Amino acid sequence: MRMFARSLLWVVTLTLVPELVHAQARAPLKRGLPAIAARPSCAPAPAARTVTTDQRRGARELAQRAQQSAILGDRNAARDQLRQATAMDPTNPDLAYQLARAQEAVGASEEARSEYCRFIALAPTAPEASEARDRVGALTRTTQAAVSEKVLAPFRTGATAYEAGRFAQAAIAFGDAIAAQPDWADAYYDRALANAARGQRELAISDLQQYLRLRPEAEDRQTIIARINGLRGGPLSPGAALGLGLVVPGAGQLYTGRTLFGLVTLAAAGGALAYALKSDPVTERYQVTDDVDPFGNPLPPYVATRQVLGKPYLTAGLAAAGAIGITSAVEAFIFARHLNQREQRFSADLLPVADGLALRLTLH
Repeated sequence: MRMFARSLLWVVTLTLVPELVHAQARAPLKRGLPAIAARPSCAPAPAARTVTTDQRRGARELAQRAQQSAILGDRNAARDQLRQATAMDPTNPDLAYQLARAQEAVGASEEARSEYCRFIALAPTAPEASEARDRVGALTRTTQAAVSEKVLAPFRTGATAYEAGRFAQAAIAFGDAIAAQPDWADAYYDRALANAARGQRELAISDLQQYLRLRPEAEDRQTIIARINGLRGGPLSPGAALGLGLVVPGAGQLYTGRTLFGLVTLAAAGGALAYALKSDPVTERYQVTDDVDPFGNPLPPYVATRQVLGKPYLTAGLAAAGAIGITSAVEAFIFARHLNQREQRFSADLLPVADGLALRLTLH
């Protein structure tokens, strides 16, 4: 029995240890809320236009019809009639207030807020002005809360998927959060973690770089840079970028992570080399020493020409290929050195602490 229990313990241990190690190695997400700029409570009121007597009379008649529609329970008809009334007479504060109440009654919060603001601008000292200001504040908070929930919903979905190990789904959900709030730095960071976990290193690097652009003063900047270097396989070597570029045009750009640039450079150098090796007829000069005249007498040596198949573009093509290779290699060298100077001015050390090891980063 004891042997059976021990064997069962080993089976359970072997089953759970990989999951525990994987969960422990998973980098924690950032869960900071996006910075949603609070819009002003009321925008400046537009300049009032002149209203004729007939327009005022027509507006009052429409307002009376709106009251009858409201009594009958037709809120949409009341709102539409008040809209027509305020369009006829935009200077009447009572109509603005009534339209604001009608908009709020049908759930049009943004339109109601706008009409309350217009009423306040038309009659800032009216008895209803205080209530209108309270309604503007409440409607503004409601609208901003709805925007925040729209932004946060996909983020929460991504966080749940990430914690469950569904990294592809997490990356998509974090992308939806970024689409709703493009300046949300933490969403870029979290999508980078999801992409890194599923092996998409280039996408992860791009998101981490965007995180640093959105948060240039981030406290964990050097840690993020170290993570970028780790995804790249370590800091870039300018010498390696130069050497690779001199051997194979475009290899320096590929080494520095600019795949499209590298492939275009390689194609351009390949095109120049193909041009250099292209064969075409050329005129060749040669010396004739054994020719005779029509009477059989030997002629003195002379120079003649003939058409042969040759490579007339060899020099120009090789020069162009060499120029492309050298230029691209130097560019890769400068890019790698600039990137290291901008992102990698630090040293890293592992220090023992109470519960493991800590990474110490020091700026030079």
